[in-house]
Amino acid sequence: MMKTMIIILDGLADEPIKDLGYKSSYDYAKHENLDRLAAQGIKGYFNACPQGHLPESMNCILNLLGISQEHFPKSRAALELLAHSRVLGEDEVVLRCNLVAVEDKKLISFNGGGLTKQEMKTVSEQAAGITSNIDFIHLSGYRNLLVMNKKDFYSLDCLTYPPHESLGEDIESLLGELCRSSEVLRNFLPNNEVRSHGEEGKQYQYVFYPWGIAEKSKLPTFQELHGISGAAVCGAEIAKGIALALGLYVPEMEGLTADIDTNLVLKAESACSLLEEYDFVFVHINGLDEASHRYDVNEKIRFIEKVDKEFVAYVVNNLDSETNIFICADHATSPLTGKHSVLDVPYIIRSQYLQNRTGIESISTGEILKYLLSI
Repeated sequence: MMKTMIIILDGLADEPIKDLGYKSSYDYAKHENLDRLAAQGIKGYFNACPQGHLPESMNCILNLLGISQEHFPKSRAALELLAHSRVLGEDEVVLRCNLVAVEDKKLISFNGGGLTKQEMKTVSEQAAGITSNIDFIHLSGYRNLLVMNKKDFYSLDCLTYPPHESLGEDIESLLGELCRSSEVLRNFLPNNEVRSHGEEGKQYQYVFYPWGIAEKSKLPTFQELHGISGAAVCGAEIAKGIALALGLYVPEMEGLTADIDTNLVLKAESACSLLEEYDFVFVHINGLDEASHRYDVNEKIRFIEKVDKEFVAYVVNNLDSETNIFICADHATSPLTGKHSVLDVPYIIRSQYLQNRTGIESISTGEILKYLLSI
């Protein structure tokens, strides 16, 4: 069996951008190592989002790893909780919880706009210290989780709205149905309105925004699915949670931030080293998605080029030609709107078996990895 590495560049794709001469950020960026890899194999575009699902990382990553839709959790929060070594109880639910900025009751930032990571951490730690009936868990930056007892909800079927898709909308309307479903949350929200923060002469109010209720769920293991063991290198909670749920080995490493300051060299070295022991390695790189959510086209371009120089160059130079390499995006994330979309995303596959072969386009994205692992 040939060894295989899949590298998912979260949010890599986006639309043609006027200021870039109507090129996408990926097409505009310089990436000679990705190009060199593509020249050794095949490249193209495909839709990585499974039909009927939103273009979110959980759905798309599970699809790319060959997980059938029947196993998809309704929300990713339980997987993010697993990334922090906490297994959700049968009588519990977990919600994602962003630190957001509000102005005149309108949601203006879903990611703690204007606050530094340290400020967001401090605010979250303060909230965790005064919260009752809720286990408040700070993940990183603006991301938090709320673990609650099911009995504290009148209904778990209430609608919640992703904050990154709801900018400009009334905060009370967005959270209304969720608050009506839980008195505990209804009390939590006003008691944890953080503070106003002056930025460029404006006063923003920072509040916690729960969404995405998840119950306990179970994924099949990678061994059950594909008949081999594997490992993963990832810093983002969702990627790490997926890997752990699939039974992949995930080493703990310092310096993996899930943003543009992540240690790409360490990621590359670790991934190549793990491939000596395991037949399969999954790598997730998240900074492109974060740059897009910050509406920063130039930051996204710079990070594409950094990934190419520091990560891809190492992988290309240190893996032998018999190793399958599959690089792709999970979904598109626009640096103009900050939103995910179902645009086709770029992929590169280097495999000796696929050399000079056509027809990979006829294989569904959920079957490509299975195909490579069977070679």
